[in-house]
Amino acid sequence: MDALSRPWFLARFLSGAVAAVLCLVAVWVAFRVLRRWRVGATSEGQLALERRAELVATLVQGGLVLALANVALTVLVADRSADAIRGAMCAWGVFESTAIGLWPVATSALMALACALWLVLHRLDLRLQTPTLTRAKFLALFAVAPLVWIDLGVFTAFASQLDFDVVASCCSVSLDGGSVGRWGASGGGASARLFYAALALSIGAAAALSWTRRRPGRAAALASTLLSLAAALTMTPAVLLYVAPHAYETPHHLCPFCLLHADVGGIGWPLFAALFSGTALGAGAGMVDLIGRRVGALAAAADLERSLGRWGALSWLLVSALALAPIVRFAILSGGASLFP
Repeated sequence: MDALSRPWFLARFLSGAVAAVLCLVAVWVAFRVLRRWRVGATSEGQLALERRAELVATLVQGGLVLALANVALTVLVADRSADAIRGAMCAWGVFESTAIGLWPVATSALMALACALWLVLHRLDLRLQTPTLTRAKFLALFAVAPLVWIDLGVFTAFASQLDFDVVASCCSVSLDGGSVGRWGASGGGASARLFYAALALSIGAAAALSWTRRRPGRAAALASTLLSLAAALTMTPAVLLYVAPHAYETPHHLCPFCLLHADVGGIGWPLFAALFSGTALGAGAGMVDLIGRRVGALAAAADLERSLGRWGALSWLLVSALALAPIVRFAILSGGASLFP
């Protein structure tokens, strides 16, 4: 566990531990809420339970916001460790030097998406005059909390397996030289089609979310959710296979983690942040509309959908602009030449 003695690893572990403890407390309170919660009751026990639920919800909200930041912190921890491991040029080599591989990134991303959706549900509950959604909100913690705990466990396993004396393989060997790298180098036409399909879906998601902002409703919210999820599923591999090679100006280099470095302007940080934000806000719009209709809170749901639509549209427009920027830059510098053979 030598890794946990290093500042970045310790910060990531402590932030994950705080979120995990807060979720544990919230789950304990959730059991009481599920057993005793009675909407509209005015008994002393119900009022005390409402105050406790409100306090715990506020605390767990802070814990889940911290958990959201752990996605970036997980990658940052690995990237900062690359200089200490021979052969690792970026976070890819650090993750690949352990048996657990890229699972810390996968679990952090899944956990963060669940946390973001819970936070959207919490904001909807706060907009209601009566605590109609409090019980459902605490019930949802039984799905979110295990993901927070799993994420902490996976990161701890990664930290325990990390050996700073090992000689690791860099991304140019294990990724660029593998089957993915060969497909990316030889499949320029296929990766271009994938990218422009992803770009079209991103712009479509932005348009649907803008529609949600102006006229919230079932059709707009459903379109926002479906287009956001489709854009995320296509843009993620498109960044790997098409955007990254243009940023590096070589068809063989496909590493997403190298996009975080200063030599390409650190474009990966805002690009991946906007991609995650657009996905979460688009999915949240559909969730809010569905729940609002189910509990008869259309006005509160519509108000929140407008906010989600505004920021979600901006997120997808930012994704489109950042993903397109390296391609446009390369076209200008090369005089319109193709990057791929």
